[in-house]
Amino acid sequence: MEQLLKLANQRPNFFTDILNSINDAIYITDKNGVTLWVNHISEVITQVPREKLIGRNVRDLEKERVFSPSVTRLAAEANSNVSTVQEVRDGRKFIATGHLVKDEKGEVIAIVAHCRDITEAVKTSSKLRDTEELLEKYSQELRKLKIPLHTSDLPAKKELILHPSTEDLIGKIAKVNTTALITGETGTGKSATAERIHLLSKRYNAPFIQINCASMPEQLLESELFGYKKGAFTGAHTSGKQGLIQAAEGGTLFLDEIGELPTHLQAKLLHFLQTKTYLPIGAREYVQANVRIIAATNRNLEKMTEEGSFRSDLYYRLHILAINLPPLRERKEVIKDLAFYFLDTYNQKYNVKKRMTSGVLDIFQSYHWPGNIRELENLMERLVILCDQTIDEKDLPQKMMENLHLPDYRKQTDPYNSMPELLENIERNMILDALKKEKSTRKAAQKLGVTQSLLMRRVRKYGIDVHAESAKAK
Repeated sequence: MEQLLKLANQRPNFFTDILNSINDAIYITDKNGVTLWVNHISEVITQVPREKLIGRNVRDLEKERVFSPSVTRLAAEANSNVSTVQEVRDGRKFIATGHLVKDEKGEVIAIVAHCRDITEAVKTSSKLRDTEELLEKYSQELRKLKIPLHTSDLPAKKELILHPSTEDLIGKIAKVNTTALITGETGTGKSATAERIHLLSKRYNAPFIQINCASMPEQLLESELFGYKKGAFTGAHTSGKQGLIQAAEGGTLFLDEIGELPTHLQAKLLHFLQTKTYLPIGAREYVQANVRIIAATNRNLEKMTEEGSFRSDLYYRLHILAINLPPLRERKEVIKDLAFYFLDTYNQKYNVKKRMTSGVLDIFQSYHWPGNIRELENLMERLVILCDQTIDEKDLPQKMMENLHLPDYRKQTDPYNSMPELLENIERNMILDALKKEKSTRKAAQKLGVTQSLLMRRVRKYGIDVHAESAKAK
């Protein structure tokens, strides 16, 4: 300290030189905010010469937008040190702190403010946010690649199960934590879709737990979902039980067949969705939980709300983000690929090399698949296990053959023909029907769910005059 004072005595401008060498603005006022001294950087950032600042009150300078707000004024009014973001005329931003200087009696005698330019930091922060958004996008794409080809009950091979627009919607839903509702017939892939949303979300490392609301009695369902405390009811575990909401902490709880949820449990679920708290059976205090809810149903919930069997407020809460999965019969273009996918899957599983004839695929195209993708998967597993080296028409279930979704000309075929003859007759009539309705073989092939080259091979096989039939197109 003595050496410092010695330097100050030797050089009268010693402390001024120090303050001017600092890259931050130093602004000194008296206790009332009248400017006493500013360093060189203060002149630069305010774009006002020192002589026009000294003697001016910071409140007047603030009104003139030299800086806004005045950290000196804020410190004086608060009677304590204050920090804030200050902006100058050219739009640059500074982090500013006002320090109260007090005498030995604790009285304020001056206020020293220092300001540091954070304009670049703000820009960097903005770029960082953009980078984080881009990183999250890439992270989601990476998570897509890491998803196994087979999830809990259906393959997650998106190009087979999901329409491109549905896959895009899943990606958007995965980015947020809002409740989602998945609708569709049994076997369309609702469970796989829910799991895919979870795996693409930031919750992918946390639990994914699912429960079928139609699979257990009402009382048991309540204790499964919300858990219970010690002695909550006769027969309860002495230590109580953790519910599925608690088990899914940080992750996703998938409620399948939500339309079967009893009315009083609908009310408890609605309370949880609104408050993120729930009351275990026998408890007196609500428990906080960080869990995303995804629900699914094959029922018409909107109609159920009109009938009064499902709460409308819960329906609208669930329906914020909704995905409808179309039945397989409306997506004939993927049936062939799905069939081969399942064939490969179960060939590998059972270490065999079964093949499948084109006739089987033709029948698959004509079948209406009431059980959707799950029915196709189960059938392919059965065929791989039970059939000889080649799977052909004779191996298909009789029920399937009886329920082919064919035009009326099926009834006109000779019932005494052999099965190959019957199928050829059906195939020929289907081709004739498609050619009469479409103006080109390409569109006819699309209608039939086959490739154009396959259609042309069948046309040659049956000796069909394409031009004559196309001329009959409407």
